[in-house]
Amino acid sequence: MNYLKDIKTFLNISQKLQILQAHKKLSSSSSSELSRKFEPGQKVSMIRTVTEDDVINFAKLTNDYNPIHLNADKKIVHGALLNGFLSGVLGTKLPGPGTLVVHQLLNYPKPCYAGDVIEISVTVLSNRKIIKCSYKIVANSERVVLDGEGKFVFIDRFSKMT
Repeated sequence: MNYLKDIKTFLNISQKLQILQAHKKLSSSSSSELSRKFEPGQKVSMIRTVTEDDVINFAKLTNDYNPIHLNADKKIVHGALLNGFLSGVLGTKLPGPGTLVVHQLLNYPKPCYAGDVIEISVTVLSNRKIIKCSYKIVANSERVVLDGEGKFVFIDRFSKMT
């Protein structure tokens, strides 16, 4: 098990190094690199089913074995897993590659359950040096299970790394 600890330590150091490098590049970036042409009202949505396997694998990954996620008749999806699905949209669709999150506010008004079909929507609110977006995840076209806002910076040179 010591090798797992060594791997985790290496990954933590590696992640911190990547964050520091990104911050250093951000600090030296010109303002033209910090935003793209995003228009207020621009929107993207993605639909997926949250499976029981998603919940179980996330519990294993995070060591969050809270019984509400695993032992209930209706397994409640981890809020951080929903945020992870949202992150996939933010980093690949809108604002997209080259986006760095600088602030995020999340609310979880209703529970999401394993088996729910979710629609993840992101809408651009404003775009200056900071891109401001709102987002919402709706389960089964009826329940808002996550809503919030985020602020992002866009670094053009990172967008070409995909």
